[in-house]
Amino acid sequence: MPTRSLFFGLAALVAAAACRRDAQPLNDVQKMAYEVKPAVVRVSAYATADLRYPASAINGMGLKATRPVEGAEASVGTGAGGSGSGFIVHPNGTILTSGHVVAPTRDNEALRRDLLRNGAIAALVKHFPVDQLRTLHRGEGLDPYIQRVSAAARLEDVVVVNEVELSNGEKLPFKIVKYSPALSEQGMDVAVLQITRQNLPVLPLGDSDTVRIGDAIWSIGYPAVASSTDEVIGGWLSRDSDLEATVNPGQITALKNDRTNKPVLQTNVAIYRGNSGGPAVNQAGEVVGISTWGHSEAEQIKFLVPVNLAKEMLTAANVKPSADGEFNQHYRAALEEAYDGKWADARRDLDRATKLFPGSPDLIRFRRDIDRAIRELPLWRLYPKTTAASFALVGLIGVGAIVAVARRPRFPKDVLSRTTEETVVAPNGKPAAASTGMLGRFTILNGPRSGEKLGLGGSGIRIGREATVCEIVLENPKVSRLHAEVVSIDGRVLLIDRNSSNGTFVNDQKIDKRYLKDGDIIYFGGRNAVAVAFHA
Repeated sequence: MPTRSLFFGLAALVAAAACRRDAQPLNDVQKMAYEVKPAVVRVSAYATADLRYPASAINGMGLKATRPVEGAEASVGTGAGGSGSGFIVHPNGTILTSGHVVAPTRDNEALRRDLLRNGAIAALVKHFPVDQLRTLHRGEGLDPYIQRVSAAARLEDVVVVNEVELSNGEKLPFKIVKYSPALSEQGMDVAVLQITRQNLPVLPLGDSDTVRIGDAIWSIGYPAVASSTDEVIGGWLSRDSDLEATVNPGQITALKNDRTNKPVLQTNVAIYRGNSGGPAVNQAGEVVGISTWGHSEAEQIKFLVPVNLAKEMLTAANVKPSADGEFNQHYRAALEEAYDGKWADARRDLDRATKLFPGSPDLIRFRRDIDRAIRELPLWRLYPKTTAASFALVGLIGVGAIVAVARRPRFPKDVLSRTTEETVVAPNGKPAAASTGMLGRFTILNGPRSGEKLGLGGSGIRIGREATVCEIVLENPKVSRLHAEVVSIDGRVLLIDRNSSNGTFVNDQKIDKRYLKDGDIIYFGGRNAVAVAFHA
């Protein structure tokens, strides 16, 4: 009787420990957004000045002024240039952005003309009715008045700003290392910038040659319409919220070339004024394109510069992209741990990353997510040793099994040691040289192809049932047409499930994506479908 009471008491303790709701780990898109946003920056290239103009430039114009100039001259503030987005590609402060974002301040004479013209427009608005100016503008009669004021005016107190604002609010001057003009000028529309700062967040660069129509992408940047300075909604947004980069989802809709036969990616992702120069990333968080152009009257047609073109400029600047820094090592570890639900470990690594890059709104929010998750952890997660001892004692008493462990299918004992010829597959579907670019090897463990070895000869290998889409074809009804994909990120092999019908499993755990380790057993379509072993 005492033994029976002890068992039920322990069982009640274990049940109580399990009743408390566990915190939900990050999903794939949340993890990707957290990973990408700290490395996205605002790039400003503009000038301000005072425009001083004589009374005769206004009073003798022949238009009826509502506010004529009193005295010999008047003045008005003027500006030229603007801001866009960019992203860090090296922890020592190398940044990629669009060429047209930094173009306004590169040509002093062009900048001076823009300051004079914009100041002349501001002077006309100051002295004449706006409706009268609009009528002149519609009839293309406004330019002579703008030119008259510009010709008579002079600039004073000119201030030129070339500045990068990091996602944590730090502002640093930049210098242009490499530059290519806008697509309309038959350039690549890419610029490489450099700031003086160490241990910065970095984005990995993907391979834009593997991008296909229908691929999901996300553009990240700082659109002007979502800032506190916007004329329409800016009045009710806080200045602090300007550091929150905007994440917009979309797809690749066409693969095109420009007039110089350079590739361009067409997309339906939202690109607004201020987004230019920001990254477009895939679900793995790799940059595949740079936001370059959008039209206000064609919301579903936007364009990206393929990231491989930007890589060429980085090579010319002697910059090795995607070099990992200390911040990225700690921050990525924290994200991986949160993704796996290891919240205490995630907090430790996030604290280390925060010391290197304090004040980032995404790190602050991530810390709140971790703290909330830890408060919601069930007792068996808070006190794992006590709970484990309780389970062990219940097992020793011998009253049933506490946990049922699913058995894996049995494979032939010699399946991994069989001597078979290895077939190397590459992203283009053609065998690649086994000595170059190998990510690892798959060994098929079951079915008629048991023992077959497949060398992974590059990033972007697709796996599924459809031969016209996939490089590795698995003919099994439980395998989807496009089931999964293998990519390389910073030397690690990432397996991504492509919304398959029956799921992808690594070591009996269903995954959306997972970095592979030597010896992992992968099931495409469930444990009774196709099983392969991964070897690094």
